[in-house]
Order: sequence, then C-alpha cells, then structure tokens
Amino acid sequence: MNSRERFQKSIAHELPDRLPVDLLWPRAETIAQLKEHFQTDSNETMLRNLGVDLRWMGVNERYPEFEKSVNGELTGNAPGAGKKYIFHDKQTFEDHWGIMHRVGDDGKYLEWKGGPLVGRETLEGWDVPAVEYPSLEAIRKRLQPFNEYVTITELEFPFKLAWHICGYEHFMYLMALNPGMVSELYDRIYAFQTRKAVLCAQAGFDVIAVVGDIAGQNGMLFSPDMFAEFDVPRFSKLIREVKAVNPAVKVFYHSDGNMEAVIPHLVTCGIDILNPIQSACMDPANIKEKYGKVLSFHGTISVQDTLPHGTVDDVRREVIARIETVGYNGGFVVSPENSIPYDAPLENVLALYETVRDYDYRKLAAQM
Repeated sequence: MNSRERFQKSIAHELPDRLPVDLLWPRAETIAQLKEHFQTDSNETMLRNLGVDLRWMGVNERYPEFEKSVNGELTGNAPGAGKKYIFHDKQTFEDHWGIMHRVGDDGKYLEWKGGPLVGRETLEGWDVPAVEYPSLEAIRKRLQPFNEYVTITELEFPFKLAWHICGYEHFMYLMALNPGMVSELYDRIYAFQTRKAVLCAQAGFDVIAVVGDIAGQNGMLFSPDMFAEFDVPRFSKLIREVKAVNPAVKVFYHSDGNMEAVIPHLVTCGIDILNPIQSACMDPANIKEKYGKVLSFHGTISVQDTLPHGTVDDVRREVIARIETVGYNGGFVVSPENSIPYDAPLENVLALYETVRDYDYRKLAAQM
C-alpha cells in the first residue's frame, strides 16, 4: 500500500496497513539532525526513511510590488528563513502583507512587531497584496513526481492574518466595537485565500490546509458566537468553492489550543481533517468519540511535553495510546502536534515513527 492509498483508506475511516504519518512543519534543526542520522543531503530521502506519507508544498506565488522593495534575505533557523523581505534593521523585517516581525536574539523564534492597520478604524488606502500565481500546468508539473504521496498545501486562516495586520488587541476591539470593518476586512482576505485554495484544488493537491490559531490552552481567543458571525459563512463558501472544482480534495484545519467550542461550527463549514487536538488541553480520545464519525484527525503527539521532555518509552506509550484510542478505525494521521522543538532528542523523534511502523495493527482489525 503506498502513501496515497494508505491516507485515502484512513480518511475513509477504514484501517490501512498502518496509520499514515506526517512530519509537521519541521524546524531546520530537526531536519539537519534527521539528515545526519540517515546520512543524506536530501529532504526527500529523509522523509522516505521516516515513512512520512504527506508532502507539504507551496505554489511559488510572486508579489511583484513587494519584490520591488525587498532588500534582504532572512538567514538562520527562525521560521521564514531563506525568504526575502523588507528589512527595517538587522532583525526586523516586513512581509508582503506589510506585517512586521523581529527575530529573537537567540535566532530561534519570531516576535510580531506591527502591521499596516494598527490603530486604524477603516480600510481606507489598504488592500490585499497584488499576487501572481504560476499556471495550472506549472503547479501540476511540480506535483507529478509525488503521485504516490499525499500532496498538501497551506494558506493562513483569515483571523490570523487579520490580527497580524491590525495588532491583536486592536483587532479584538474591532471585533467587538467595529464589526463593519472586520466584515469588510474578512471579505477581502477570504476572497484572496479562496482564489489560492481554488487554484490549488484545480491543480490536483490532495489536501488544502487552512492554518491559524483561534484558541489558547484555556479556551477560545474570541467567542464562538463571533466565529459563527464572521467566519462560518465565509469559510463555508471557501470550502464549497474548493470542492466545486475538485470534490476529492480534503480540507485540513489547524488551531492550537482548546477550540472544542467551535468544532461543531467547523463541521458545518465542511472541513474534513482537524489538527492537532492539542493534548495539553484537549483529550484526543474524547474528541474522537464525539466527532470521529464526521471528522478525521491529524496530530495529537505532544510537542510541549512528550517529544522534548519525555523518554523514548514515554513517546512509545503515547503513540500507542493514540493509535488505539484515535486510530482504531482509521480517520487519523499520526503526527507531532506542531513543530518539534529544536532541542527535542533525536531518539524521541525517531521513536514516534518507529512505533507507528512497528505496531501490530491486527489488534485493531480484530476489534472492528
């Protein structure tokens, strides 16, 4: 069974030869460790040796007006390294949305610093960035070598973009006291993201991932009623348009934190796969029991506790528990919940994939 077949069977809530696995948003340090372990310079060889079934790929869109002002490339191991930006100083840079970040002094993480609508009460003079996408033929040509794998591409959830553009506190204020501006802003961002999602669906991506946190560990960052008001109609429309051009495509949604309060809304929108079911604040077995008939799941392996701080045996126990309580009838891709911390022991990372590979799935088949 190849990776695509394995994934399709699992997403259909059937038990494949083994559960599919992913290496979600690996940091540069993790990639370097794994390449050294497998004695390869190739990312693809490293992924194959791990048994990873998904291939995350961009579409190489361009932002011509932004590119005219680019003056440097982000180096090091921070997220976004290797891309070109407008640098305001050695550590502070601006992207094509006009959002500014600063690299921390350790070079590992980014801090939000500003956006083009901070403190603003209207959208006057602002619009989404001008973008040029490759042709469908060019995207399909990039996908072709990965036909036996699951191809997945990513776009940011509008809430994430909106608060980065407006500033978090200011956007919370706007949601409560200036809903008209929020609606207009969301209309523009959702239209922008829908265009990209539809193109990727037409090109033949297997999965469209929509990524952006709407919750913290103690609950939602804003009320479920606001999610229903601002997001449900627009997100539902995005998914309808994606599936109209490619009914087979699956929509993946990511939010860290305890976002159980809006899972029914996400089901209404039409998502297929929910990630990561953050185990520090949600019980993956409970979420599977409640929503496993209408959703598949991705993630659940702790990057907060088990992978960075546990033993190899701790990792194995957690992976087996997830296989047996979340993946017992398919509907599950085993993966770290988010990026594995840069200092997580390599033996813990390897243990995750070895445990999925070596598990005796006849035990689960006998229970079905």
